[in-house]
Amino acid sequence: MARQEAKAKTPLGERLREVRREVGDLDRVEMARIIGVAQNSIARYERGEMDPSCAVLTAYTKSFGINLNWLLTGSGAMMVGGDVSIGSTTLAHVRKVVYNVAYSATKGTRKVGQQEYADYFLSMFDYLMTLDDYDEKSAAKIVEFGAEQLRRASGQDGQ
Repeated sequence: MARQEAKAKTPLGERLREVRREVGDLDRVEMARIIGVAQNSIARYERGEMDPSCAVLTAYTKSFGINLNWLLTGSGAMMVGGDVSIGSTTLAHVRKVVYNVAYSATKGTRKVGQQEYADYFLSMFDYLMTLDDYDEKSAAKIVEFGAEQLRRASGQDGQ
């Protein structure tokens, strides 16, 4: 039988635990793998014994679409786009579906890791959401953005 989790000592710790529940009630091992920290770090963050670094907080946003303002302050929607909806579907839900599609599409590939591809795919989606309109030129803008991201990642951006 699993041991009862200790109550968080801080509001940030409570929100971090709430994130883990929201993203599928992952166990701490899986959450730590995705975020890129040790399993015991996740436990310490959630209990409020240790504050996560900026890099760790950014990983929550990048990997799960968590609204950093909500994570730090408790204000606003938990998920990026959680306060934007079309009918009963929120932008946060669409973003989560897009991430899962991208993540699943790379299963079995060897050249690109699943998370790297899903993050890249999602960055293009996030860029799309910044555009003022979605005309036929939007796809070209997204491809240009993606190409620039790849150039930067490969060190070929001329800087």
